[in-house]
Amino acid sequence: MKKLWKYVILIIILAALAAAVFFAYDAVLNNVREKYSPNTNLEKYFSDEYTDLVVNFHKVEYEKPVRIINGEILVRYEVIKQFIDPYIYYDETRYKVIITTKDRMVNMTEDSLVAKLNKKDLHLDTASQRHDGYLYVPVSPFLYMWNISVKYLEQNDIVIIEFLRNFDHTATVNIADAQLRKGPSIKEPVYVSNVPVGQVLYVNRVLGDWTYLMTSEGVAGYIETKYLDIKVTSKQPVVVRYEQKKLYLPEYVVLSWHYVHSSSVTYVPYYADVNVLSPTFFTVIDEKGNIASSASVKYMENARKRGYTVWPLINNVFAKKGQISEVLADSEARRHVIDQILTYAYIYKFDGINIDFENLYLSDKDNLTQFMRELVPLAHQMNLAVSIDVGVPGGSEAYSRCYDHEELGKVADYVMVMTYDQYWSAHETGGSQAQLSWVEESVGKTLKLIEPDKLVLGIPAYTRLWKTDSEGKVTPDKTLTADQVVKLVEEKQLTPVWEEERDGYISGQYYIEYIEDGELYRAWIEDDASAREKAALAAKYNLRGVCIWMMSQTNKTVWEAILEGFNADVNQVISD
Repeated sequence: MKKLWKYVILIIILAALAAAVFFAYDAVLNNVREKYSPNTNLEKYFSDEYTDLVVNFHKVEYEKPVRIINGEILVRYEVIKQFIDPYIYYDETRYKVIITTKDRMVNMTEDSLVAKLNKKDLHLDTASQRHDGYLYVPVSPFLYMWNISVKYLEQNDIVIIEFLRNFDHTATVNIADAQLRKGPSIKEPVYVSNVPVGQVLYVNRVLGDWTYLMTSEGVAGYIETKYLDIKVTSKQPVVVRYEQKKLYLPEYVVLSWHYVHSSSVTYVPYYADVNVLSPTFFTVIDEKGNIASSASVKYMENARKRGYTVWPLINNVFAKKGQISEVLADSEARRHVIDQILTYAYIYKFDGINIDFENLYLSDKDNLTQFMRELVPLAHQMNLAVSIDVGVPGGSEAYSRCYDHEELGKVADYVMVMTYDQYWSAHETGGSQAQLSWVEESVGKTLKLIEPDKLVLGIPAYTRLWKTDSEGKVTPDKTLTADQVVKLVEEKQLTPVWEEERDGYISGQYYIEYIEDGELYRAWIEDDASAREKAALAAKYNLRGVCIWMMSQTNKTVWEAILEGFNADVNQVISD
């Protein structure tokens, strides 16, 4: 009997072990199945509630991203801005949509069938309009501006937008049982099951074992690369219907601003090898964008006789800081400024325009860039070069950070970086206008944002004389021209001292100081020595040129030094 119980117990133990092994095996098998078996769940790709939109292989997740009206495709403004044209602009006050490229500017008002392409009427089949609170913009008039193709698959109620290319990456399914999945893993749900052998798909990118692609119906997802034959097919290049007119862009720029306060000023100084002259003709004087002019036919005749290319400067009233902000924020005021500039350019036959808006708010940054985007295509249509003056990156809001250096560098033909006023007129201690290593540091910062072939180095020709009173208060006493500095040194019998370094910067300037009536006067001199060193930086960094503020403050010696530093050929530098 005892032996029988032993057998019974043994059988029970063996049965328990077998059960444990079975359950363990089943658990392992389930785990293997869970880990290595593909997901077979189907997931719906498109919505049944509204027309879907696919832009460049990506389904747009916005609600109601697109509308079809009388066969015209209209896309939500927010979708265009995110996926197609980041520079499209909407003026909420004027209800205007503005589209810009390097050579075109479209201005259209909501619900209007007449837009403006540059300055000509553009008749639309369907107006931009609102629906359910969303603003929709027709896309067919702007296909070539955006370099896109658009098609509507009515049977599936899907719109597909693609950026045009000169080649196609396509793939053909070569093995049965290919699954188009949501992500690059067999555990991802399936969008299209058993993609037929021989079906052609459009490839976006190959990611090793997986390929991201799209079906002709607009469904985008991932298929294992082993199921595909991939090839590249060239296409006929897209022919753009609009050809930009040629405009003159100097190979190098040696520019000087010339202060012209009145149309009665007709005399034009002459400096050989200065190829661009920028007279201070124009000022925006009010919030509506009206411009005051000091231009004259006689001045332009004299400038032509001197052989100058002329890019007049347009600035704002620096003392009225908020004024230009209102202009830049209003699409109608911006357009008014542009219309006046182009009208003056037509009358006086300018070669270009120089924009010098300063003392701005940080909030003006995007509006200033938009102003340039609207100006440039219209100016180019009239063969006008467009340049803009900017402060050094990383400084104050009003002088530096109010400029979007990177975007302005893309839009403008030239960017003049004003590497001066290192110690501005209201500085509490005073100092140099532009120490050499500070200028070089500023060039380095700017080159991280703007290409060297667009960058023109700004050099000061003025010297600021600082006064420290008996109580230690520092104020600017006066601004001196190059000739006035020479006269001051002679009158006071001063000995300028070459300053190698101050406050951690290499100065590269002569320094003078003297005491008069118990007050200390100091100056860091901008002369031929300092100008030569600064101009050499433009050559060192392969910049497009140099510009000097301003002509009336310099002299022959300084000009020769600037040209030597910039490695220009100097034949003759004279001032009549």
